Amino acid sequence: MGDVKQPIEVEEVLAYLEANPEFFLHHPDGLEHLILSSAPIGTISLAQRQTARLQARNNKLQEQLHSLIDTARQNTELEAKVHELCLRLLDTTDFNSLLHLLVTELKQQFNADEIGLRLFYSESEYVLPEGTENITQCHIDDESLIVFDKVLDRHVPVCGRLSNAQKAVLFAEVKSEVKSIACIPIGHDPCCGLLAIASYDQDRFHSDMGTDYLAFLGEVLMRLIRMHKQVNNDE
Repeated sequence: MGDVKQPIEVEEVLAYLEANPEFFLHHPDGLEHLILSSAPIGTISLAQRQTARLQARNNKLQEQLHSLIDTARQNTELEAKVHELCLRLLDTTDFNSLLHLLVTELKQQFNADEIGLRLFYSESEYVLPEGTENITQCHIDDESLIVFDKVLDRHVPVCGRLSNAQKAVLFAEVKSEVKSIACIPIGHDPCCGLLAIASYDQDRFHSDMGTDYLAFLGEVLMRLIRMHKQVNNDE
């Protein structure tokens, strides 16, 4: 008896064509054996459907590329601004001018709608300057800080949206208006406080923003705050 040929499964045909997408380009005679019906009126052909899918995929990739470029540009601008701010802060000669300059620069150069600064103390309190809004101090063991445990434990800035409980600690009077925040721990071992740069725009601060520069700002602030506090205590 002769060999009985086994029928080819549909899956095998599809697998072969997927592995050899140019098959009909190299074997155009094979097209003569295919039965293709024209697309009914009001519908699109398979070629048109494929073109549309490829175009949609290309558009998505283009959007992702533009998003990456925009994020890179924003991070470069952020780096330059933080560098300039740190230099200006280092030029301050006392605690009052340090805090005033910090708030002013963040609002002008970083387009912040609100600034919140919470300074932590363990023994002696700070002498805060008058006329500076939303700068307060609290004991490092204050229960209200529990909502920031994860941020403080990691010592890493957080950009994006905070919980209502967190916004209530930093921006009690305008928490409903604040949509996005860059929250920066000021140093560590122990942490000197929390600096929050807030915007009414929900897209102003987001998770793709570079945080290395903000962490550096926190480290510089920690050293300046401790230095000025030590000077005040010595006086």
